[in-house]
Amino acid sequence: MSIFTRVKKPAPIDPAPGNGGARREGSHPLPAPLTQQSPPPRANGVHPLLVPRPSEAASSPGLAPRTAPASGPAHHASSAPTSKTNGASNGTAPRPSNGLAAKAAPTAKPPAVRDPASGPIDLVIEMALEADASEEEPPAIPASGTSTAADQAAVRATFEDLAVPYMAEVRGLMMELQYGEVQSSWFELARPLVRSLRKIADPVGHAALAEALEKFDQAIGDLLAPGQTAVPSPAAREALMMAYAPLRARLPPAFEVEGERDRREPLIVRALLEQVPGLEPVALEALVAAGFGKLRALHAARADEIAAVSGVGPGVAAAIAARIEAFRRTTPAGLASVDQLATLRNLERLRDVLRTQHAAFDAVGRGWSEQDQSAKRQARRERQVTFLHVAIDLLRLGEITFVQRLEKLPFTSKLDELTRFIGRALQTERGKSRSAPPPPTSAATPTTRREEGIDRHG
Repeated sequence: MSIFTRVKKPAPIDPAPGNGGARREGSHPLPAPLTQQSPPPRANGVHPLLVPRPSEAASSPGLAPRTAPASGPAHHASSAPTSKTNGASNGTAPRPSNGLAAKAAPTAKPPAVRDPASGPIDLVIEMALEADASEEEPPAIPASGTSTAADQAAVRATFEDLAVPYMAEVRGLMMELQYGEVQSSWFELARPLVRSLRKIADPVGHAALAEALEKFDQAIGDLLAPGQTAVPSPAAREALMMAYAPLRARLPPAFEVEGERDRREPLIVRALLEQVPGLEPVALEALVAAGFGKLRALHAARADEIAAVSGVGPGVAAAIAARIEAFRRTTPAGLASVDQLATLRNLERLRDVLRTQHAAFDAVGRGWSEQDQSAKRQARRERQVTFLHVAIDLLRLGEITFVQRLEKLPFTSKLDELTRFIGRALQTERGKSRSAPPPPTSAATPTTRREEGIDRHG
């Protein structure tokens, strides 16, 4: 319904006696409807609908009452001449110019009724719009719990970001399986993580990834089945690699191992060789150039072969071979950490040792005697060797950028940064333990092997 159909027709007003007489029966007909008759006369050039009633002006906030002058020429749109008196023209009753009723009309104050037939035009429009709005149906409210496509995409992105650190141990195992020697029991640690990620992948929209994780879990189960060897057979290795390939295709940041060995191994080998006393940087570079920059080549090398290639003396060559053998014995997985919790516990122990050695270095550094200078060199060497052990553990965790940043910091800052890193990493490991399914009931549970790893590294 439009605005103008809501406007009422004005009732005819009987003129007061003496002002032209009342309209007699049978005289001029009633005026045409408001939409067809000519515009009503204006008072002082102002449309009567724009002059608010006193009651409307008082009840409308911010609307100041405007009162038309008591007298003045009344302009009419018709061609009839205007009169200075209040007489009727063409038999119609004149509209009072001050907005009040005629003398014969009651002088009582009209009630404050919002009549759309009179008053300001903005009031008429407002009432019409309110009436139209009340007839409209309220907008539909989305059902509770409904997620949009953007919400689902954000959930998948968060899942993918969290899967990268969550699968660090799995990536390390597969890298060791591809380039080194592994033990079948190591995969007991990875299986709860694989199952936990599979449980989450399907609800967030990674159905294909969940299916690939299911097949990889089955391959791990075949490897851990009763009667299998402690070291995976060639057939078991091939089955694991084939089951792992779809994971690399579905979510490369979380499962890709290509290129990771080339980033870690040279840094780990250098950190090992720098721990050997008496090995000069030139001899170290000669060893790397001769093909001893890989762990497998160093494991197979004898002391005399190392001396012949690098040109170092027999004592240094024997020290190199002994250091590589000790690392192989205490750290079977040389490229990656297959038990991150055990590695972090070992990092805590090394951090404490490093703090003690740094305090000792500061203490002996205050003296200037020859004995103090010798003690200072010894303390610096011990501190540096411990830091190299820290760097190797961090590299096995995949923290290559962090190690490179630590090397440029003073030792006090090294200790602070290392403490913060260990705290964050331990919190992540605790979150993994809470989200992982209950461990198997076999004697060699992941928890038992984690404790064994702490004893071995500690």
